[in-house]
Amino acid sequence: MEHLIKHIATHFETEIEALALEPIQHGIRQRHNVCRLRLGGKAYILKQHDITAPVVEAGWTPLQIEATVLGLLYDAGCRVPELLWKSERHHALLLEWCGESTLDALAQQREPSAQNLTPLLFTILHEVCRIETCFTTHAAQLAPYVFRFNTQAVLQDLLSRGKKVVGYISHLSHKPMSSIEERTLAEAWDVLANRLRDAPTTLGSLDNNARNIVIREGSAFFIDFASIGWNWQEMRLVQRLNSIGAFLVSPSETGNFISLLDRELVNTYAEWVGTHRETCPPDELTARVDGHHLLFYLSVVDQLLTAVARPDATESRMLFRAWGDPEQRFRSAMAHITGTHLSDDVYTRRIREIIADLST
Repeated sequence: MEHLIKHIATHFETEIEALALEPIQHGIRQRHNVCRLRLGGKAYILKQHDITAPVVEAGWTPLQIEATVLGLLYDAGCRVPELLWKSERHHALLLEWCGESTLDALAQQREPSAQNLTPLLFTILHEVCRIETCFTTHAAQLAPYVFRFNTQAVLQDLLSRGKKVVGYISHLSHKPMSSIEERTLAEAWDVLANRLRDAPTTLGSLDNNARNIVIREGSAFFIDFASIGWNWQEMRLVQRLNSIGAFLVSPSETGNFISLLDRELVNTYAEWVGTHRETCPPDELTARVDGHHLLFYLSVVDQLLTAVARPDATESRMLFRAWGDPEQRFRSAMAHITGTHLSDDVYTRRIREIIADLST
């Protein structure tokens, strides 16, 4: 990014020598398209987008999308970095420094005492809701920037693969399902699938994970808004508040999946939705989050089983480098599948109980 220095120096009306670029480390990897820029005693984030072609029908690039969204969110008082300079020619943004530690890394460092993060997590949840409100308010203005993201197709794929994983677990454990278990699973799965399919979607980011929540001095900032579209907010919540810990350990070490969601957080979310978005029983809303959480970890197991079955495939090697020991990761994911109960929904609980019985 050295070639950008002279343009930024012009923006700040200073000498090139006054600016310094520093790499940003993400676990065992160095970030390739973002770096810290220093000017005197101040730090900034310099980001250069890899994709430079238009990505939506209206012709907007990821840089243009992100710059527009960040501007709207920042003006609305949301906790996002302030946009200080941009170059559409070089697809680069200069942003307010929000820190280097991510929620993903923080969760991994504090595990297993994740309850220490409780005040921060409620702050993050409040901000998720405020960002949703901003997107809803500006939905018409943002329409030209929206990706054609097929939410139903993505969910159907997750549901199909998730149900197959239950069969794989039965096979691995050498415990065939009884006819009663098969009927119970089919009934519960239909309820789960219909509940998630029929829920309303909201406009928001399509890049949601705990790495995109940056923590500075106890405050949380949301980053990466280069792709936006319609999706289920419950799915976003699960993606944001589960720590994957990719590349935070070396291949010789083990890592865990850490869920930062609990019943109190989910109930608080359901209360907000019932007040601000839709008239829906709280139990139905908490069941949606619980269902997406279950699917999230069934998808994780599906990825692990696929990688272990084809260890020499490029995608498999990348997964092992990112996640470390696949056996440890499998055990961690299964613990969330069988042991996490974010609602009192009887059907989701039945699915978890059947999987627990098959895996013991």
